[in-house]
Amino acid sequence: MKSIPLNYPCPCGSGKKYKICCFQKNYAAEQAKKKIARFTLDDGSKIKRPTVMLDSIPTHNKNGLQPNITKDQMMGLCMDALFKILQEEEVGMILDLVNRVIYEMDIVPIFTYREIASCMEKDGRFETYMMQICSLKGSDPVSIMVDKMGH
Repeated sequence: MKSIPLNYPCPCGSGKKYKICCFQKNYAAEQAKKKIARFTLDDGSKIKRPTVMLDSIPTHNKNGLQPNITKDQMMGLCMDALFKILQEEEVGMILDLVNRVIYEMDIVPIFTYREIASCMEKDGRFETYMMQICSLKGSDPVSIMVDKMGH
């Protein structure tokens, strides 16, 4: 994205200087994108490329039932559960949402985080950002996350 000088007229057409009008909103959105692009490990260290996490299979600490259904059926059930959650919560980190769903469904999943994130990207009900954050179709997941972080 091209940088706009702070004293230039705001591109939104308000007639105000950019620094007084849309700079803070745009700056906050960019910072949120940077924050979302990093993952924090339990020890507080940061990683930029969550390849191992995305390619791992989610786990949880309940009984862990292995239902007698196909992978596609299991992913479909998870997608429906994710959709219901996002109707109420509007936005969430994909890893957190998936972990919550498989915990509530009490299943041992046979798909990776990457597979469910790819499925979400293709599903017409969701908007995703870099396989990390998700909201319902027609919304901007990053903007919603920025708004939630501000409150």
